[in-house]
Amino acid sequence: MKFIKKFNHYITAIFVITIIVTIATSYFTFKEFFNASHQKQQEVVMPLFSLIHSEIIRPLTVSQYMANDSFILDYIEQDTVDKDVLFDYLTSISNKVNTLSFIAIEKHRLFIDSKNKVTNFSTEETKWFNRLKAIDKTEFTDFGYSGEPHLFFDVKMFNKQQEFLGFVGLAINLEHFAEQFTKFKKDYGFELYFVDNNNTIMLSSEQIMQTVNHYKKDGLTNINQLPWYQQYQEKHQTNGTHVNSENFFDSSNNELIISQMPLKELNWRVFIVAPPITDQSAYWRLFTQNLIVLLLVSLALYLLFTLCINSFRSDLVKGSETDYLTQLPNRSFIHWKYSQLSKKYDHASVVIADIDNFKKLNDTHGHLFGDEVLKIIATKLSDNLRPIDLVGRWGGEEFILILPNTNATQAKVIINRIRKSITEIPFSSAFSSEIFHVTASFGINQSALKGVLLEETLAKADKALYRAKATGKNKVVIYPE
Repeated sequence: MKFIKKFNHYITAIFVITIIVTIATSYFTFKEFFNASHQKQQEVVMPLFSLIHSEIIRPLTVSQYMANDSFILDYIEQDTVDKDVLFDYLTSISNKVNTLSFIAIEKHRLFIDSKNKVTNFSTEETKWFNRLKAIDKTEFTDFGYSGEPHLFFDVKMFNKQQEFLGFVGLAINLEHFAEQFTKFKKDYGFELYFVDNNNTIMLSSEQIMQTVNHYKKDGLTNINQLPWYQQYQEKHQTNGTHVNSENFFDSSNNELIISQMPLKELNWRVFIVAPPITDQSAYWRLFTQNLIVLLLVSLALYLLFTLCINSFRSDLVKGSETDYLTQLPNRSFIHWKYSQLSKKYDHASVVIADIDNFKKLNDTHGHLFGDEVLKIIATKLSDNLRPIDLVGRWGGEEFILILPNTNATQAKVIINRIRKSITEIPFSSAFSSEIFHVTASFGINQSALKGVLLEETLAKADKALYRAKATGKNKVVIYPE
């Protein structure tokens, strides 16, 4: 808890310092930032980046999800597939993201998309399949459909044995894509250029760079041919600086603002060329206005920041007090919870549970199987208790249960029910097809909560557990029976 308080203080201090530095930097360094034209352009750039994300990054993310969808992976491995089932699946995806979806299946030599276009691999249209299959990559961007150009996101599918199954993904309608960015150019005067790693302009706000398969390669433009980019490079070469996310330079006595954003998923870059800034507003008036806005935004950010930190703190506490394997409370949490229960209840029955012959089980069937047994038994213990009861992992194959306001006799009835339910769980391992069962032994000690340490109660419950083990296992023993 001390750590959490210290953490809160540090985070608050960092936030306050950040706000102070932001205000000071705004005053002393970024005077040009406070002119009306630049401010307007900045307001527009963010929705523009958001649109790029929704039109390009989001379809790629959905394509990656489809390639890992267990339903479709299992279905296409069957000996026969129903085209209607595949079409319904693709249509559901397409309706959600409002774009074309497709699948190409190696085993069945079949291509189908959400427009119900079905193609066999023997046709000319599916040459792309073998071309991309031969490349040692899992994700591709490719162009297709000469009559209606699309940008395809092709993601390879693999089964659990990492065997290639085919391709799946989404395809962006480039004409619709161009219309979206043309609106930004018309309203705000922006020029947009999507450039690949060879500096070839793949898309622009002026035109769609068409598929190489259907158009002459000479039609593709290299960004180095554009005057503004030549000046842009010359300026940075002269100054010996590197290209940042946003850079400024003078061209024909008018200042152009060039922003660029990497699209790492595609290995592309996006250049946004903003129109010239011709007018400046009164600095102090704009600074005062922006300072007020900054303070209001800072207050809102602080509230949001506090909510985020509280959420993070909650996750941090949960992670530090939860056993990773079983997702049950660990020793640290159990000690803290015991002290809380002692303030609320008079007495409790404390139970120690131990899986019988667990070492032999691990040696015979492997530690991974042993982990699975621990998780299943942890679930069984949790499912059979009241909301006020506490169950946690004490260590190894041992679990602890604390049953408030429950005497030893009542606890024995509850634990016996749990013990029997554990013996009925069927287990089988990868080393054997034989079904077998696991048992557990339990030791119970009833004790007052106030003024009694958990260690004292556990020591007695542990003696009862030892007696259960010594007299045949798979038993529930009450201390001091």
